[in-house]
Amino acid sequence: MNKQINGFIMLFLGASLLPNAGSFLYSWALNGSDFELNWIVWVTLSWTVLLLVFGVLALLGKSFVLINLIILIGTGVFQGWMLWHNQIGSWIESGKLGIIDYSRIVSLVVIIIGIMCLFIKWKPKAVSIDTDWQKKWRLTGVFFALLGLGTSITLAIIVLSGNEFFLTTAFDAYLGIAIGIFFLLAIVIGWKRPNTFITAPLLGMSVNFLTEYLWLDKLLKEIGSQIGSQIGQEEVTIVALKLIIGTLGIFASLFLIIASKKRSLNSNQD
Repeated sequence: MNKQINGFIMLFLGASLLPNAGSFLYSWALNGSDFELNWIVWVTLSWTVLLLVFGVLALLGKSFVLINLIILIGTGVFQGWMLWHNQIGSWIESGKLGIIDYSRIVSLVVIIIGIMCLFIKWKPKAVSIDTDWQKKWRLTGVFFALLGLGTSITLAIIVLSGNEFFLTTAFDAYLGIAIGIFFLLAIVIGWKRPNTFITAPLLGMSVNFLTEYLWLDKLLKEIGSQIGSQIGQEEVTIVALKLIIGTLGIFASLFLIIASKKRSLNSNQD
């Protein structure tokens, strides 16, 4: 049970870092030799790969407690340093509270839970579950995933067919396509038998979309007030779509997690 929880958390964290890692790779491919490959890029890429690889291994039952602990602590130290360097430190210097990076705060909280789960013994409880009730959770999750797929496609179309944006780039369309693939997998696999290999990354990327909305919403309002004009309606729509995608993804993954959890409990009882 510990391996499953720890694997879920590591896969969740790795997926939540995927947009950051993808952004670096996109900028690298776009700018070539002009792109500065600093240590932050390499550390982000390294932790993303390690979290995904060892998260999958933990879910497969091939868990390495010490290695997982080192990865979680290392990721936590990196996220904490980035939060301090980019935000808290500047807040203290300026004496003014700026825009909060919720994604790193969420990551730190999840990392603490993940470390605790390495040492806490979880015993599965046998619970009798009505099959029809379980099916309702599964179908509800698929329904939200279907809505999420349509919304992510809409986001990609608007970005790729739009004019110049203030903050939005083509990478946002690629992110929409990426999470759309996870929505599609959640629909296809979740329809019959949802599993953690899909729900964990879907939840991680959805949380990233939601926290990015909170960041961009504040940022666009601040920029609009400074330059004395409103941001284009298409860009506002894109930010709103990220909120919708993040919310739909969280609901879809949570419902599918509940369905898969109840299924495992049912099978354990049998």
